[in-house]
Amino acid sequence: MSVSTASLATHNPAPGAYGLFPARSDEDAFIADTWKELAPRAHAVALWGGLIFAAGMLSDYLLAQPSASWLALMVVRAMVLSVGLRLAWLTRRASAADPYRLRIWMPLFQVALLAGQRAIVQLHGAASSYQALAAVLACLIIFTYAPMVRPLQLWVMPAWVTLASLQMLSLLATPPRTVLLFVLILSFVNIVGWQLATHNNRSQRNAWLDRRRLQWEVAERVSAEQNLRHLFEVSPVPLVLAGQHRGRLLRLNQAALDLLDPRRLLPDPSQLSAQDFYADSQTGRMLTQALAHHEAFGPVDMRIRDSSRRELDVMVSARKLRYGGRRAVLASLVEITHRKRQEHELRRLAHTDPLTALHNRRGFFLRAAQARRQCAPAPLALLALDVDLFKSVNDNHGHAVGDIVLQQLAGRLGAVLREQDLLARIGGEEFAVLLPGMDAAQALDAAERLRRAVCDHALRCQGLRLQLSVSIGVALIASAHDDIDGALARADEAMYRAKQAGRNCVELQGPAAAPAAEAVSRATGVSTLAG
Repeated sequence: MSVSTASLATHNPAPGAYGLFPARSDEDAFIADTWKELAPRAHAVALWGGLIFAAGMLSDYLLAQPSASWLALMVVRAMVLSVGLRLAWLTRRASAADPYRLRIWMPLFQVALLAGQRAIVQLHGAASSYQALAAVLACLIIFTYAPMVRPLQLWVMPAWVTLASLQMLSLLATPPRTVLLFVLILSFVNIVGWQLATHNNRSQRNAWLDRRRLQWEVAERVSAEQNLRHLFEVSPVPLVLAGQHRGRLLRLNQAALDLLDPRRLLPDPSQLSAQDFYADSQTGRMLTQALAHHEAFGPVDMRIRDSSRRELDVMVSARKLRYGGRRAVLASLVEITHRKRQEHELRRLAHTDPLTALHNRRGFFLRAAQARRQCAPAPLALLALDVDLFKSVNDNHGHAVGDIVLQQLAGRLGAVLREQDLLARIGGEEFAVLLPGMDAAQALDAAERLRRAVCDHALRCQGLRLQLSVSIGVALIASAHDDIDGALARADEAMYRAKQAGRNCVELQGPAAAPAAEAVSRATGVSTLAG
């Protein structure tokens, strides 16, 4: 039994709360059309579930020994096996689609399996860990693998957990703590399983609706468009056919549907327009203007959003044509998101120091130029830092320890700076800092804080305690004609004078050095050298 394509187009069924079709006729048509996928799953669940349940006779024999209870155990297992074999026979490979019997025997086998499991527990007189594990596995199989063809199947496991809990409390005298643990675990498995089963039901039926809708669209096309339609559908390139004026989507090939609606969130994408997938309004205006003046355009790079609002980079080519007597646009979309990310990552790596994750020399000058434009006309200060006697760390402890020391220093320096300050590693053990909005006194104060952050607290690395210090040179960028290169060169000169003065100190370059240094010394109580 199946629904005709014309009927499907008129009433357009949609899955309900359980992910199943509300109308029995739609559900029967779905089962009949997807029998080749549903029947093997039902067959495997019934055959192997019944056989595995029957294989428990061996454990029954070892635990109960031949007795009246043992015979009752055998009867229960045989009954469950018989129901499973019956369902397996109905869903064998050569069987014809039979939605009515599948709807009866699938839930019946699940009920028999779970009821039989509780009967076995009752006859044994106590629940065991392997029986609890079997319950969890049965729950997962029922929810995630057994075909869901009626709402009753979703309620079997919750009802079974409730009855099992009552049985454990009243008939088996199981400790309440054990029962609570059982209920918590099985409740979690039921919640997850219910969600998965409902999602799977809806996904399968929406996919089936999409296939049937496509069949209807193909059947309704005029013979003059047969060749175009065939090429359109089989193309591995995502193709979108849209109206020229309002941009309503007329057709999408499977590749485009996979690109724009990978999770099948849209019940009918053809009811949408191209504007619904633009990442921004500027993209729409650009395309509209291009089509207004040209018969074709592209390829051009642009950003779009799929049905889950995930942004994608695509390369678009489009051409105007007539479709069904109307003006339309045929566009091809080639996803280049991965390529764009690679380009972005290459740009990032080109400006990033791989060891400390700070900006490297190139990245520092690029960001410093941007910061200068944003900060103008406020002053800027630039610091040049060099780790004193760092070569001895590498010589005495190895380059691996030296690398870790540089990473820790980068973190310590970054913790002292403000969010708007720019820290970079521009050489082996050389760092640079751009301080927007700071005059000489403020820059000297910041440099002194950096110096003390290093020298006052030893670094610990691989069991070693390393006492380090830094020499810092400070330069100001006060003129619009002063460039970053020149300021860094002056800061380097001041830093070298700090090293010549005994290291572990701060030097300010320029005529304001002495007054600014004296001001910082009075404010901090620390002697700061000035050149």
